[in-house]
Amino acid sequence: MIVSPEKLTFEDKKFSMIIYGSPGVGKTTLALSAPKPILFDFDRGISRVSAAHRKDTSVCSSYEEVLQDAQSPAMADYETVVIDTGGSFITFLQDWAMRSDPKVNRQKNGAISLKGYGAVKNEFTRFTNYIKDALNKNVIYVFHSVEGSDKDGNPVQRLMCEGATKNIVWTPCDFGGYVQMIGNERNICFTPEQEFFAKGCHGISGHMVIPALTDSTPNDFLTKLFEVAKANISRENEAFAPVRAQYETIMTEVRAILEAVTTPEEATEALQEIKAMEHVLTSKKECSALLAARTKELGYKLNRETGMYEAKEG
Repeated sequence: MIVSPEKLTFEDKKFSMIIYGSPGVGKTTLALSAPKPILFDFDRGISRVSAAHRKDTSVCSSYEEVLQDAQSPAMADYETVVIDTGGSFITFLQDWAMRSDPKVNRQKNGAISLKGYGAVKNEFTRFTNYIKDALNKNVIYVFHSVEGSDKDGNPVQRLMCEGATKNIVWTPCDFGGYVQMIGNERNICFTPEQEFFAKGCHGISGHMVIPALTDSTPNDFLTKLFEVAKANISRENEAFAPVRAQYETIMTEVRAILEAVTTPEEATEALQEIKAMEHVLTSKKECSALLAARTKELGYKLNRETGMYEAKEG
């Protein structure tokens, strides 16, 4: 479906997010603060989450079981899918790839082949798109971080993720947050720094303190953060409203003009009127396409030398 800019309001947008940091910093609990989450617990880590803050969990022993749960009618009850951890999910995918096509995806020594890594990468992308687009859910990938070094030898934090998949997870995500302890407070940062990569959009950026939780404290940090992002999107839509109204006015006027065209002379006049309009968004391109369709229907051809429409001979 092709959607014109004036209709792109993003009011029903679902978010994709990466949360990463060292073990024990509270990444899973943070992920479960998203709206109506279900946890796909590849790390078997739900037991480490406080009982008061646990959510419905899918515990699977194979990727086939993961797909069964993801395609279950019960998924309609959730707004967010949490993958914990992305690294362990890839391990499941490697096992699936080698079992599904051992001749291609498995080496003689039992390790996954290069083509197997390609199959894992493709399925990781397909599964993510299925959650986001087909199921229309928020999707959050939780990763452990691993310390490495940049080209100058400075310590950096990166996703703990085997294979080339770690290179594709950042591109489609809206938010990428690095979680760390600063003093006695947990922080998440959405702005990249020398030590770590991060990502923000829709007005979400910088360092944020993650509130400490007790058994009676609601775990809703990401729910509120998503609400802020949606409010920012709404403000952008309001600012865009006058332009959308102008676009609609232009398109309505041009359709009326073209409907009245019955002669080559009227087609030429319509061309001049369309050129003289103060176009916005994609109105100029779309109006030109409407004019071309109308003149083709009537059998008129534009003479490039005179700039006037003429009836085709014969």
